Amino acid sequence: MKKLFLFNAILAFSSSAFAQGGFTKVVDATNPVTTFTTAGYYKGAAWIDLDNDHDLDLYAAPNRLFRNDGAGTFVSLPNLPFTPQQNPGGASWADLDNDGDIDCIVAQKPSGVYLNDGIGNFTDVSSQIDSLNSFPAWGCAIGNWNNDAHLDFVFAHAGTFHTPGPFPAKLYLNTANSITPQYITGYEITDNIGPYTVPYWSDFDLDGDMDLFMASGPGGSAGPDYCYRNLKIESGNDTLELMTTELFAAQLQDGQCYNFIDADNDEDLDLCLTNYAGAQTKFYINNSGTYSLQTMPFTATAQNLTNCWGDYDNDGDVDVIITNDAVASKLYVNNGSLNFSNAISFGMAGACGITNGDYDNDGDVDLFVHGLGNSRALYRNDSVYNNNWVNIRCNGITSNKSAIGAIVKLKATINGNTYWQTREVSAQNSFQSQNDLRVHFGLGNATIIDSLIIKYSGGQTSTLTNIAVNNFYCHDEGSNSLCLVTAVIHSGFKEQNDISVSPNPADSFLQIKSQSKIEQWMVFDESGRVCLKGASHKVNLSAIKKGSYFISIFSKHKKATFSIQKN
Repeated sequence: MKKLFLFNAILAFSSSAFAQGGFTKVVDATNPVTTFTTAGYYKGAAWIDLDNDHDLDLYAAPNRLFRNDGAGTFVSLPNLPFTPQQNPGGASWADLDNDGDIDCIVAQKPSGVYLNDGIGNFTDVSSQIDSLNSFPAWGCAIGNWNNDAHLDFVFAHAGTFHTPGPFPAKLYLNTANSITPQYITGYEITDNIGPYTVPYWSDFDLDGDMDLFMASGPGGSAGPDYCYRNLKIESGNDTLELMTTELFAAQLQDGQCYNFIDADNDEDLDLCLTNYAGAQTKFYINNSGTYSLQTMPFTATAQNLTNCWGDYDNDGDVDVIITNDAVASKLYVNNGSLNFSNAISFGMAGACGITNGDYDNDGDVDLFVHGLGNSRALYRNDSVYNNNWVNIRCNGITSNKSAIGAIVKLKATINGNTYWQTREVSAQNSFQSQNDLRVHFGLGNATIIDSLIIKYSGGQTSTLTNIAVNNFYCHDEGSNSLCLVTAVIHSGFKEQNDISVSPNPADSFLQIKSQSKIEQWMVFDESGRVCLKGASHKVNLSAIKKGSYFISIFSKHKKATFSIQKN
């Protein structure tokens, strides 16, 4: 039996209208996440789980770390062991040495590679990295180039924006847990100088290997980006081929952030590319492998930096936040069929890096924004919509531990329509930043997940069906079941004893006692598979075998989950 992590806590669920963005700025002066200062201007951020306690800690470029102790409390940790010497900086996070905790590479001066001991202490192993030295970089990204168990990475140097320099980019192919990767040359980005900004790895064509995209915005004029197709699947070789015929690769850009996402839920990946002032921000719709430009409310010529995607209202399609270094960030809500509502401005002006993740484990996606100078802000998602959701952490076994490159697909029926949603596990998907590695899906009014398909970069695929909603799960590569991580009680019940189940353990029947009308309950096992559903206050357990289960009870804007035992 897999180890079960059950948080016996009640999480407060506060509300404000999503029409105003749905986000509440956290202004608690005792919270170090809201008051810290760092040097520099263009700076990234990342939600990460430093200590594997199943809540999200925060990295803020260039070297600040904050541990999440729950209930919205963060503790400032010792800085990463380097002293930043330049303005721009970002990082990429994943388990580089496959020891079960998350490590990082940092783009800065000096750029570096740092290994985590599992409790948030880091060892600088940069001296093991060939030709890295004190290399100054603007952005960096961890990916899985050759589909082995060892993660690869790339650093981008932005031409004349650094001192010393200019230098080409640095590309590394890793083949061992010892982190002694091969320094790769022979490509345009590794052999030639350019205004390279931020790199991204993504399996844009869903053929089973991660491709490489080097945003190369000159910062005010149009120029070429460098997009490489990975030929690992086609040829078996560790080879990248420069794309020239794809529309997004052929057009001149002022590239800052590439995001391949399934914005229309048609099971292929579309592209959003934020450009700076030298080119229009682009949205490319994918029609069975052919990309075409589509005008969106956010495809304008402006000083845009990141496009940060997530299902912020949990309605079953992904929304986008656009940051700009001159004006406030803007949220564009996807209302289905690529129908995006007009911008909702929120937050500080001059935002650069942004990261999303459910830091309070209440089922919706929160934000941290890092901006110019010492500006920064934490935004808690307080959407009033009572939509369902699921959150899944993928664990590689034969592939890399962080499951970088895994593709996760989910089918559910929302508002009477049955369709698939698609996500990719990525370690760089925002400007100099990355989102939570856990995969989050909004489910709208879906009360059950019909199917879940998880394909790891090593090639193993798991298909699961009939899964309970509103839970946090882990999945181990090769497993035919999920492991329940957190049973979250986020409800309007004033006290835990306002709702109860008895007897527990039970023989044939379980009684639900509640002041509120019960709209639905479901009994599910430790793998998340739904065994029973109903709506009365009396639960007939005679159809299930003896053992350990959970029951989730839903009322209006309320949910409670209990561990139960069937005799």
